[in-house]
Amino acid sequence: MLCRKQDVLILRERPDAAYLKRLTELGFEIPTILTPKFADHHTPIAELVLQDDAPLGRLRTLAEESDALPVVFLPYAVTELEETIARHCGLSLIGPPSWLVAKVNDKIFNKRIAEELGFPTCQGVECETLEESRGCFDRVKGSGNRVILKEPYAASGKGLYIIDNEQSFDALLTGLSRVSRRRPAHPWILEQWMEKKADINYQIWISPDGKVDVFSIKRQILNGTVYTGSQMPAELEPEIIEAYRSYGEAIGRYLHGLGYSGVAGIDSIITADDVIIPLIEVNGRFTLSTYVSFIQHVVGDKKICSRYYRILTHDPVDFTALSRSLEKEELQYEPHTGEGILLYTAGSLPVVSVSEEGRYMGRVFVLVIADEWSKTDELASRLEKALQALSTGRREQPRGHESII
Repeated sequence: MLCRKQDVLILRERPDAAYLKRLTELGFEIPTILTPKFADHHTPIAELVLQDDAPLGRLRTLAEESDALPVVFLPYAVTELEETIARHCGLSLIGPPSWLVAKVNDKIFNKRIAEELGFPTCQGVECETLEESRGCFDRVKGSGNRVILKEPYAASGKGLYIIDNEQSFDALLTGLSRVSRRRPAHPWILEQWMEKKADINYQIWISPDGKVDVFSIKRQILNGTVYTGSQMPAELEPEIIEAYRSYGEAIGRYLHGLGYSGVAGIDSIITADDVIIPLIEVNGRFTLSTYVSFIQHVVGDKKICSRYYRILTHDPVDFTALSRSLEKEELQYEPHTGEGILLYTAGSLPVVSVSEEGRYMGRVFVLVIADEWSKTDELASRLEKALQALSTGRREQPRGHESII
């Protein structure tokens, strides 16, 4: 969804042909797609590419045959593996060095950036060990009893623990201490929970010469601490949008001063008393929000809600099957109507059995598109019912593992 026709996209597996055909019909450009010989899902894709002479040779040829401009390599995230690919193939890597990516993804470092820039922050403490945090509950909780405990490098809502009272906190620490004995020790953050009016994500692009662009300001939809979607546009007052642009530019200049370039996603909140906490977390890589940031260039000026759902089915459900289900329910997005459900990936659908009983588990990523938010709410509600019809039913799931989240 970010590519042009002349680009080359490296994927673990080639996407469903029906999915690519559908994107073409909607006006997306399909790039050249390269895949490694083996699609081992337990091995990083960059490592698979480095083990395969075919894609490496193709990339090297592209670089050698480029006359005017360098062939640039823009990975999802930069690790030492991506740096090796760039060196071997003569590609111009866009992004920060891998050591800096690791540094920027550290929540403790993020908090120090915010403090150094003079931003409003959540009140809290850094603890060198879990045991050290045990005595900090009363000091951090403030007037309420709720606090949040954070691991420094966790992502996608993992490693975040919301605690409502001291007894629950003690029980959590006891459980985490058992697990942490098998892992290297690391610091933690304990913060006062802030009641929120909105969760906001915004993206920044930092060019190698230091220019910073702030784009794609979105209101996030969370299930607890887990991201489940976004609303675009965020529908915020002009002065708040301008404030986010200023915050993003300041963060971008700070990161560029460290040697950072490329894309970064920033999570923030607006508190119940209208205070912007502009930097909760920096993701020094693409995020789920990055991929849908430019969708309005294709669908136009619409209200767009990105959502994802987990489903568990008796039978495999591929892109064609789910598209037919949406068509049957008159939910499929069509350009001539300007509204409906757009499936924006096929690779995560439930097509592989995950149990001896022959159940299939997957995730459905969609864009809900309409002219008004009330219509997107209606379409999303109808979509959930359609997915429930495909699922095994909630009553068959173990407690705490609903078929649709």
